[in-house]
Amino acid sequence: MRPVAFALVLASAAPAFAQETTRVGATAPPEDLADQGISAEVGIAAGGRVTPGGLRIGGHYLYQLSATDWFDGTASFTYGAPGRGCYAEDVPGQMSTFSCDHGLADGRAVEVAATVRRMFGQRGAFRPFARAGVGISLVRFIHDDVDGVVFPVHLGGGLRTTLSPAVALVTQADFSVGVGAFDNGLGAEPQLGFAVTAGAEFNLR
Repeated sequence: MRPVAFALVLASAAPAFAQETTRVGATAPPEDLADQGISAEVGIAAGGRVTPGGLRIGGHYLYQLSATDWFDGTASFTYGAPGRGCYAEDVPGQMSTFSCDHGLADGRAVEVAATVRRMFGQRGAFRPFARAGVGISLVRFIHDDVDGVVFPVHLGGGLRTTLSPAVALVTQADFSVGVGAFDNGLGAEPQLGFAVTAGAEFNLR
């Protein structure tokens, strides 16, 4: 009878054990967050040389990966001035060189990026976060007829302020560094940019 009694004890304990395991292993988001979200933002970006800058408009899709990390997929557009900034320099006895030196708010770009957002502890309505990831961007300087493909690395962070159970204000700063391949003889060029944005984020529950 002992094996039968032992089996009955295991059978009665199994549901409680399974329930406890599910509860402990679950990664349900905190009350101010959801496992998915979307947001829209606007701000300014600073570039220079062959890094575009100007008005920055973007959107985010968030998907929970763990108790503290969310996948943050972004699409952004940069609208800067179309002014000229490239020129050819003739050096006696050598081939002419082509270089660019645009201002902080010149150029246009469209980018998609895959990043991870790390959420930190909430302080009242405020929750700080950090972001890191990589992207691919198409860059164009219209009046110079210069185009390029850029591969930036993003590092940044910000603050999420809860306004209601479904809506939050998100302000963030983003630093990007990378390299781009440009036509018109420019070749490989470094990228260095900075952006500050603010927008509304909506929980998808």
